[in-house]
Amino acid sequence: MNDNQVLDQQEQQLPENLSTGQPDGPPEYCLTISKDRVSILLDCPDPHFETNNLIHQILTDFKKMEIPEYPDSEILTSILKSSCQPGEYLFEYTIMMGQAVSASINGRLEWARDFFAGGWEIDEKTGAIDFWAKCESRSVIAGELLVTLHHSVDGVPGLNVFGSEIPVTKPTKVKLRCGKNVSMVEEDGFISYKATCAGRVRYADGVVAVDDVYTINGNVSLETGNIVHTGAVMIQGDVGAGATLDVEGDIIVKGMLEPCNIKCGGSLTVAGGIVGEEGHSIILNGDLLARYISEATIEVNGDVLVGNEIAHSEILCLGKVKVPKGRIAGGKTIAHQGIQVSEAGASGSSVTYLVAGIDHTLSSKVHWHNDKIIKLEEAQEKIEGALSLGRRKRNPTDQERKSFEFFKKKINSIAQAIADEHQIIQKLKVEAVNTAVEEILITKELWSGTTIQLGKDKTLVRSSVLKPRIAQKRKRKVVILPLGDGNMPDG
Repeated sequence: MNDNQVLDQQEQQLPENLSTGQPDGPPEYCLTISKDRVSILLDCPDPHFETNNLIHQILTDFKKMEIPEYPDSEILTSILKSSCQPGEYLFEYTIMMGQAVSASINGRLEWARDFFAGGWEIDEKTGAIDFWAKCESRSVIAGELLVTLHHSVDGVPGLNVFGSEIPVTKPTKVKLRCGKNVSMVEEDGFISYKATCAGRVRYADGVVAVDDVYTINGNVSLETGNIVHTGAVMIQGDVGAGATLDVEGDIIVKGMLEPCNIKCGGSLTVAGGIVGEEGHSIILNGDLLARYISEATIEVNGDVLVGNEIAHSEILCLGKVKVPKGRIAGGKTIAHQGIQVSEAGASGSSVTYLVAGIDHTLSSKVHWHNDKIIKLEEAQEKIEGALSLGRRKRNPTDQERKSFEFFKKKINSIAQAIADEHQIIQKLKVEAVNTAVEEILITKELWSGTTIQLGKDKTLVRSSVLKPRIAQKRKRKVVILPLGDGNMPDG
């Protein structure tokens, strides 16, 4: 006999009252209000027996409960007669009900397929990363459905049995704007977004777009000049020293990057390496993939994946930094969502600084909103000064009264704008904390002279450890632990 048969046999042997979850025998009379206060529930023996006495008891209890409106004896009689068959009893039977809440439905985006799958294909035998085989599938054809925006739906408040309103939470709205080469069709309750040409779909900052690709069959040099393009760029060769690329979409470079300036609205993929120098920078809104990085200054809003090495560079990353088969030696690497590296630091190398759990953009964002608050407060002060002078007039004209009312509304509007700015600042700080990953994983070697910082706390590695280690926070201190039970990466 298998386990399911044993369970079935045991359930059949249970007394009827246990298998149904109801009490043993007819229950005593009891009138209760449900936990959500929407229903009044009745427990009682056969309601067809001595119905008049039962109705009298129910009406009496309604008054004790201070229910403002309830069924009269005639309606109660009808309810009880239809409640069950003679000889049966009632258990938590609803004899009166308010109005249940109709929950709000949040707005959402439904992508037609997983265009933005992260990562790259890895050889299972060797562990080598195929830098050209990305898991994403962003190529689309003309007319292809990209995404459907489902509008939020407001809920309907309920009423409890006392006649009080049960509030309903407001739904979260979602917004999406059409970028280049995307059309939208609004239907009842949703909006469909489709590609108007073949290309690569891109989604950033609440905008969906399809980039047509600009291909350069060679190097970016004096011959091509600087590159400015609203779509994606494919470069078959290298990017020469001194070049500037200002591209709204993705950039794919089959060669290498010499010291140059890049501003990219999408992701940057470099089959070769990146070599930088002082006075040059790379700023990306998406991810970065390269074989190596040397002496470069790079700011990335997405993730960073490097095959061999990050050497003497400054990397500022809002996502994760991964060098799973190589090392980070020298310079400073800051990653908001953690760092994974095979070797941290190097023998005889200059100081290596690894920082995890810090949002390097937070300070500038907060500063921008604080500046906006200062300007609003200055405007508020000027208007209040004008109003103060106006209030001293004993007999203002009708036009002056209208002006006073206008300025009062303006002050209220500014006050609300100031409050909104403070709320935005608080939200930015909370999001920075909630999305931070204060963790650094070193899978092979950790060299002395490496500084490890998690959040605001840091420690200096004084002795090299040629074994896997993980840096985590314990009681507000940075500790470097061997990998093992209880000391494993969170993600």
